[in-house]
Amino acid sequence: MGLFSKKDDSAKKDAGQSAPVVPEVPTAHRKKVGPTPTRKEAEAARRARVNPSLTKKERRRRDADADRRARQEEMRKRDSDVGRTLMRDVVDSRFRLGEVVMPLLLVTLATSLLVGKNPQLANYVMAAFYLIVLAVLVDITFMWRRFTKLLDERHPGHPKRGLFMYGMNRCLQIRRWRIPAPRVNRGDKI
Repeated sequence: MGLFSKKDDSAKKDAGQSAPVVPEVPTAHRKKVGPTPTRKEAEAARRARVNPSLTKKERRRRDADADRRARQEEMRKRDSDVGRTLMRDVVDSRFRLGEVVMPLLLVTLATSLLVGKNPQLANYVMAAFYLIVLAVLVDITFMWRRFTKLLDERHPGHPKRGLFMYGMNRCLQIRRWRIPAPRVNRGDKI
């Protein structure tokens, strides 16, 4: 049997008898719909599939989703630090006066507007405002002392840079709105 020569009929008959007969399945051919696209048109279609042209609204939504995912990943990395984790637990383990400071300050502001014509009452309202701010600062100071003591016990030498502002911001947020959500309940031992 030669490489480029035709097979003789006897080889076909022998092969047909030894192997089971499998019916041929016709391949599905698509009919040609129109003329073959030019190279320029084919490249443009490929580019459109790879980089779809989006409307402004779709592009904004896609970009906003990408930004949101990037911010969440960055926050996840940032908040996984042991110092920040401990700070969150210290703040969330007790009731903080800072949680209610914003509603209290709004009430004081509204009261000062209502009693603005009476200087005696306005002075009392401003004194209450300053007392609230002072009480929040004292609460944050105690929280910071407790936190630094725990941090030095559990992670000696861990840098404290930026943790005071992180804790203060967390103290001033309403517990329900804190991100990441509190892991510990009020009164839990840390």
